Amino acid sequence: MIKKKYLFLGILLLLLLLAMFLYNAGDILVEEQKPVRSDLIVVLMGSGPDRMLYAVDLYKKDYAGKILMVENWQSGYERLKALNVSIPRDAEIATMVGVQLGVPKDAFVILPGNAHSTQDESGIIKDYLQKNPEINSLILVTSKFHSARAANIFNWEMAGLDRSVKITSCPTPYDNFNPDAWWRSREDAKQVVMEYAKWTNFYLLDRHRN
Repeated sequence: MIKKKYLFLGILLLLLLLAMFLYNAGDILVEEQKPVRSDLIVVLMGSGPDRMLYAVDLYKKDYAGKILMVENWQSGYERLKALNVSIPRDAEIATMVGVQLGVPKDAFVILPGNAHSTQDESGIIKDYLQKNPEINSLILVTSKFHSARAANIFNWEMAGLDRSVKITSCPTPYDNFNPDAWWRSREDAKQVVMEYAKWTNFYLLDRHRN
């Protein structure tokens, strides 16, 4: 009877801990800091205009004088290029949005790279910073659900530089993700599940690749 009692209490405790984790699962994914004056605003690819909208806000408030993006991989793009079909890349489209919102075109920096992931973007930006030692601070603009993982990846990647680089995580407020009630929306629930899968992949695989 005593063993059964402890077993029941143990299961109850595990269920309680699981429920607490699930309740806070959305909040854990969000890392939001107060913006500070930095050398670059980095807009991560993915999502839609919501990220560029906030990057423009930050630029107009003089938090940085440049907005940087990395070209991301797009399925079928190389085939279209081989067929002499020209289409704008996602970073180019985002730049068009920014220009129409009042940011000078020469304020944008687009790095080539065909990035498949956030880690690819961080690696390409790290290489850029190695060639530009005057850059010591970044504002990271992405979606709310992506912000904690992105900040973690960038801090981990930039630790390999010969200097300290300050990363300020500023997820876009134009994102509709609701971290406090993510289970009420199918799209939010999908993002939460995918983010935790990507966290697992990063810690088990991506961090150990060369």
